[in-house]
Amino acid sequence: MKNTKFPTHTYSEWQQAAEKAIKGKSFEETLKTPTIEDVTLEPLYTKDMLDQLGSYVPAQVAAIQHGKHQPSWLVSQEVTADSADEYLTLMKDDLLRGNETVVYTGFRKFEWTDEQLNELAKLLVEYPLYFKVSGDDQNVLRVFDFIAPEKRSQLQGVIFSEEPVNAPENVRTRLVDTIPIHHAGGTAVHELGVALSILSEQMIDADFTKSAKNTWIRFAVDTQFFQEIAKLRAFRVLWQAFCSAYGDETPTIPVFTETSVRSYSKLDPYVNLLRAGNSTFAAVLGGTDAHTVHPHDFLTESDLSSRRIARNVQLVIKEEAHVSHVVDPSAGSYFIETLTKEYVEAAWNYFLEIENIGGYSEAVKSGWLTDDIQAKWIEREQNVATRKQSLIGTNIYANPQETVKNVKTDDSHIEYMTAKRLAIPFEKLRAKSKATNLKSAIILLEPLKSIKAQVDFVSGFLAVGGIRAKVSGHLQTAEEINLFLKNESLDYAVFCGSKQAIASIVPALNTQTSIDLAGKYTREQLAEWQQYGIKDTIYSGKHITSKLEKILALGKEAQ
Repeated sequence: MKNTKFPTHTYSEWQQAAEKAIKGKSFEETLKTPTIEDVTLEPLYTKDMLDQLGSYVPAQVAAIQHGKHQPSWLVSQEVTADSADEYLTLMKDDLLRGNETVVYTGFRKFEWTDEQLNELAKLLVEYPLYFKVSGDDQNVLRVFDFIAPEKRSQLQGVIFSEEPVNAPENVRTRLVDTIPIHHAGGTAVHELGVALSILSEQMIDADFTKSAKNTWIRFAVDTQFFQEIAKLRAFRVLWQAFCSAYGDETPTIPVFTETSVRSYSKLDPYVNLLRAGNSTFAAVLGGTDAHTVHPHDFLTESDLSSRRIARNVQLVIKEEAHVSHVVDPSAGSYFIETLTKEYVEAAWNYFLEIENIGGYSEAVKSGWLTDDIQAKWIEREQNVATRKQSLIGTNIYANPQETVKNVKTDDSHIEYMTAKRLAIPFEKLRAKSKATNLKSAIILLEPLKSIKAQVDFVSGFLAVGGIRAKVSGHLQTAEEINLFLKNESLDYAVFCGSKQAIASIVPALNTQTSIDLAGKYTREQLAEWQQYGIKDTIYSGKHITSKLEKILALGKEAQ
């Protein structure tokens, strides 16, 4: 086996084989994938492509490895509690079970006693802190008064506060927060470009080195695995380029990440666990310094079990994948190195575009940034509605029998309540289906075995809207179909069969039921058949949310 040699093939030979496999379809359109950031993903990356970047790649890798001061990351899981006592109890238990940071989300205000703050102070001496403090919850910051002066320099961590706060010297309080951009629907390029623009504003009339040492940054990490890895790596490179403009060395900035809720759904919530695992692994490979996994039921009501599972997502990766022993696990990957470079260039150009407008504050004030982000969000919604992007359990492989918790996001997570989520239109459809009594069926014009793929597609399409359609037997004549539709008192039906079978049946239809056809038909053909009750068609690429809204409107209000 050691002496076995495989023939060497060129990229052009591979391309010819690929074109043969896709049977005449366009190579460019079929195998090259445009991202939401207008970056094209190649079907195959080679060493030659990487070599074309020349000396850029070693410099890129050096910037990334210099920017991360240790190979591992901090497990920074949140604790949800109703009182200071409960918070301390749960936080201590979490620290014993693998949490590595004292995470405090102060959006639910606690009344802290001196005794409780003294307990909290003991934890802060042992573990890094990650505090989110709201304007009316500054009382918790009295905890620093309970730490001996000689020990305050030992404290490490970050504080997220909209109000200026006084903290020990090694606790960073100046946040560059890209998560609002992410929640508004922004792309990786938006997030990176805005991060640089915020940094630029913060450095005005400030001592660069002192300000940089007090700065930290926060990113949400979505499920586009390789793009998210490249996004975090690109920030390290961009930060080095940014620092070079000030002629100083590049101080390290801690990168804090969390799983994005943009792809989370209340429908089939256990799929959120898979999304969380995907996002977390991307954050780790991208070089996060601290990471938070939102539980799979984060949008409804998290409990101790779901928070434990979320914490274990990180622990399994840390203990089983061994990536915590490598500073930059992605280094040298042809794909990721190329993608990182493309994101660096696109983000830097976007940063310059914002600066030409007058900077971050002016871009927000004028509405230019909001409009630019909204345009990309509309594109995302379109991709999900036409199934170019899949949300498993939501816009595809949905289970209409599943019970859906219609509970609002907990008010302790107020910053997530306005986050744009791709699943929201589908959650509204499912809620409407529960309030609607729609009698529907899938009509088989040929034996099931010959049209099963078509029937499965239609069934899955309707299931996304919570519609459980009855499947008829093989109905061979228009008379049988008319009788079936009448006896079942159907509001809506979809005909499945070949175009020949449908063409032979339609002219003899006599029904009040609204009928759709499975497959694509011309407008002229549908207009001709409209007199027989044919309304529309269902096919791959159809705008699924608008179509399902029309179907559900045919039903009656549930009693």
